[in-house]
Amino acid sequence: MKDDDREAPLLDEEPEEGSGTVDGECVLVPDGEYELRYVDFETAMYFGNPKVIVHYAIIRPEEYAGLTVDRFYNAKKLTSPPGRFGKYVAKPCGSLIREFKRLVGRGERLDRLRFARLKGQRVIGEIQTVKTDHLHEELPEDDRYSLIRRLIKVLPGDDW
Repeated sequence: MKDDDREAPLLDEEPEEGSGTVDGECVLVPDGEYELRYVDFETAMYFGNPKVIVHYAIIRPEEYAGLTVDRFYNAKKLTSPPGRFGKYVAKPCGSLIREFKRLVGRGERLDRLRFARLKGQRVIGEIQTVKTDHLHEELPEDDRYSLIRRLIKVLPGDDW
């Protein structure tokens, strides 16, 4: 067994700098419609429920360009460990499949979703502020964040 394969020893007290880290930041932009571009997606489990999280970057308005916002979907189940480009089963009548078909059309296969079809496309999305937590309790102002409420359409052309 190599040294780096061993588990770290348990500590008797919390380290001075703490044990946890914060990964990323919360993005807060005014509610409204934004021009977005697809970045990637991941799968996750939230409160025991399988999710697909699709990440988009804001293109316009320019003052928010580059900020990343997410669109969350419920999935029927995950078929691989949660993570970037994880595998999942979408609900046949769920918002994920309905929105996907609205954006990219029905396509040749209705049993497969490829978000890569959105690469290079400009998408209009409605962004809203999350003001309550999962228990419907109000979030303090500095804990609020933005997410994509719905994706509306793909813009025609490539005149970015």
